[in-house]
Amino acid sequence: MIGKVLNDRYELIEKIGTGGMAIVYLAHDKLLGREVAVKVLQPQFADDVAAVKRFRHEAQAVASFSHENIVNIYDIAKDGDFQYIIMEHVEGKNLKEKLKTAGKLEVEEAVEIVQEVCQALITAHRNNIVHCDIKPHNILLTSAGKVKVTDFGIAQAITAATMVQTESIVGSAHYLSPEQAKGSKITMRSDIYSLGIVLYELVTGELPFKGDTSVSVALKHIEQEVTPPQKLNPDLPQQLANIILKAIAKEPAERYNSAVEMLKDLREVSRQLDLQQETADQKTMVISKQEQQQTKVISRAEQELNEEEVTKIDSGGLKGMSAEKDKESNNQPRKSSRKKLVVGVGVILLVFLTVMGLGYYFLEQYMAVDDVEVPNLRGEHVDIAREQLEELGLNLEVYYKSHSNEIAEEHIISQSPEPNRIVKENRVISVVTSKGAQMVEVPELVGGTLREARVELNRSNLEVGELDYEYSDQVLEDEIISQEPGIAEEVKMNTEVDLVISQGREPEQVVVPEVVGLRQEEAEQRLQDRNLIIGRTIERESLNYRQDRIIAQDPESGEELTEGATVDLIVSSGIRNVEGAEIKTSQVRTFIPPGPEREVKITVEDNNGKRVVYEEVHQANARIGEEVITVGSAVIKIYFDGQLNYEKRL
Repeated sequence: MIGKVLNDRYELIEKIGTGGMAIVYLAHDKLLGREVAVKVLQPQFADDVAAVKRFRHEAQAVASFSHENIVNIYDIAKDGDFQYIIMEHVEGKNLKEKLKTAGKLEVEEAVEIVQEVCQALITAHRNNIVHCDIKPHNILLTSAGKVKVTDFGIAQAITAATMVQTESIVGSAHYLSPEQAKGSKITMRSDIYSLGIVLYELVTGELPFKGDTSVSVALKHIEQEVTPPQKLNPDLPQQLANIILKAIAKEPAERYNSAVEMLKDLREVSRQLDLQQETADQKTMVISKQEQQQTKVISRAEQELNEEEVTKIDSGGLKGMSAEKDKESNNQPRKSSRKKLVVGVGVILLVFLTVMGLGYYFLEQYMAVDDVEVPNLRGEHVDIAREQLEELGLNLEVYYKSHSNEIAEEHIISQSPEPNRIVKENRVISVVTSKGAQMVEVPELVGGTLREARVELNRSNLEVGELDYEYSDQVLEDEIISQEPGIAEEVKMNTEVDLVISQGREPEQVVVPEVVGLRQEEAEQRLQDRNLIIGRTIERESLNYRQDRIIAQDPESGEELTEGATVDLIVSSGIRNVEGAEIKTSQVRTFIPPGPEREVKITVEDNNGKRVVYEEVHQANARIGEEVITVGSAVIKIYFDGQLNYEKRL
């Protein structure tokens, strides 16, 4: 693609990014003589109507408005099979690349970046566009330090009847909102959630939810609470931690109503940070100025005292005593005046230093605060915890409330700082308290299948519990007979629902029929009439049965099996005839004379050797007829109780 010119205008220079659906190139606009970014839909999606529609939607969504914090869309076009968008080329890198280098950002920088993203979202939301994929990868930082939001590829237009995504989950797994993960309603608050996750990552250097697959991460957005950001970054201002936790609340109603509200709170954090920095700078300047003033006062006093000593020395010299006395007498008023001046300066200096010393002493005493070990508040009622903290000189603040199946209502789920941390007196301990278990209504599952039950329970934030299987004459196989808890019962979220599933009518015991000697089709039909299933079927040459007849069966006839059991068959592929001799079929008949019962045995001796083809016990006067197959020359013999009764040669 490098070097290709789209529509004789946009020359592709180099690839600068790749996404799931498109590739972004740096290109030269030959008509206007400027560099642009060209986003080309990947070839495999060219025939995908839905993909093309979604791709073109990005340009249509963003081209309708402009903002300094949003990458401009110039045009959308097609060249043959290539669908592409022409965008503003931004020199710089994305926020994810910056994070990889920095690990995490300074609070001031992170707040400033997110404020600019808020500005972009305000414009998009006012135009009824939800971005749906806010993440560091889609936040560009220009070389001039400007923030620009890009990739509205899965943006959605919203109306009064808010859009619902049911066919697919949109948005990158680590940043998508719980409602996106569920396929529920997507609103402007979905973008606020994603931006809250971004801010969490910027100030802690960690993603709140991780997993081996996108699905596992998405489920954590729905089910798990985040680790408080102050646990990962103890220096994080409480006010900013509160903003993050409000933005990433599981329930959309508990988040900011709009990006405007979030921006307002972020600006207050910026103001507080600036005020703290200004106060720190002023304190440094005051201390520096006081030190300079002390130095100047002391230097002036020392100078005046030194001048006095010099005067004393100059007043002596090598002159006589009388001259000294005369001079002393003449200069007495002036020396007395200077001495008073020096004493006055010394007194002033002493008073000043005393006041300064006392001031610093009392300031130090005022600023000195005792260290306190933070107690473990988890599981405690919020009122008891507040009293416990007050006794230690600490304060309690509830900054978030969350549903919990394990922690009772108004009891503490987590805290920041963590237990056993050493803090100063008057420190605010922030806690997450429980709103109690979130109750849901159990849906009706009876009559449906297990697969349908899993979908319905997941939709209701419930789990599949124990599965029992029972026979039923009334409920079809694989349908649900009963459930516990019952239909419409109010239970805690994530409660397990036990199911009893039908195995259909209980099978009966059947006797295996005799199928040896029957044609294969007849044998299979007879077994199926007894609700038995044909198992393995093996073909083999036979000595006694012609092709397609059953040679043997397993289990044998007369055995009892449960309905649905299998019966294996051996089917004749034809009579064994190695020498190619004549194959004959003979009807052998005999009669049992009056008297006791007799054992009847029929044997055959032919090209396939000697074998017993019939052996049964019969009552007197019984008539016996058996079909006997022979190959080549053969001898057929009939025995009664082991004695030869009849012989026939063929």
